[in-house]
Amino acid sequence: MQRAARSAVCGAARVPPARFFRAAPPVLAADKEALLELRRRTGLPFLQCREALRRCGGELGQVNCETDFVARNAEFQRLVEQAALGTMAHCRAAAAPPTCCTKHLLREDELAQLQGGDGGTLLSDHLALAIGKLGENLILRRAAWLRVPEEDGYIAAYAHGWLPAAAPVAMGTYGALVACRVTEPRPPAATLEEVGRKVAQHVVGMAPTAVGTPQDQPRGEEETRLLAQSFLLEPGLTVGQFLGARGALAVRDFLRFRCGEEPPGRGG
Repeated sequence: MQRAARSAVCGAARVPPARFFRAAPPVLAADKEALLELRRRTGLPFLQCREALRRCGGELGQVNCETDFVARNAEFQRLVEQAALGTMAHCRAAAAPPTCCTKHLLREDELAQLQGGDGGTLLSDHLALAIGKLGENLILRRAAWLRVPEEDGYIAAYAHGWLPAAAPVAMGTYGALVACRVTEPRPPAATLEEVGRKVAQHVVGMAPTAVGTPQDQPRGEEETRLLAQSFLLEPGLTVGQFLGARGALAVRDFLRFRCGEEPPGRGG
């Protein structure tokens, strides 16, 4: 991926950290409606749907596909690659080279109409083929891209969780992109990569909702502004203080994805 433009994609399959064999508790009558609805949405066996509901305390709005077979399958990974490359192409065609940071969130209908990395076939067609080959229900739920000016921009990235070997795009349970401005004098590339990755890792771990300013005063554990949060890797500093001390990057914007989360405005 180029430095000045990166994309993130979220699907409906994620990888559980481990597999356990146990006797599943009985499903109460009150849970049957949720079980049937989950079965209808995913097409997965009742036992897997019941286990997914059990892990989520019976709350249907937090449940997504839980099969590692899907996420570890090469066909699924190719679909994710096609979606990521299609999103990148959408980013490049969206407008002239940016003079500031720009961001765009793609809805399901927009994402379905993108062309995949092959430059011809629609993602909706790639999705239909993958569903047919895997025999599992899949949803390309959302995607997003960030752009920054080429001359002073830098996009940091971090993916957390299971990562397939030699994957053409980064995959994981959590991911973050951070759009930054490079400070002068320009630091070495290794410094930019190190500092940027640490900030993106913080975004994954602490889930800020806004950038804020370096002058913001911290508000404790409830702080949601990135630059005022206690830095994940050096708790004695705020993120703003960490960046000020390193003198490499200034944060402009960020994206954070958690596999399976609902897009904004849809609840869950």
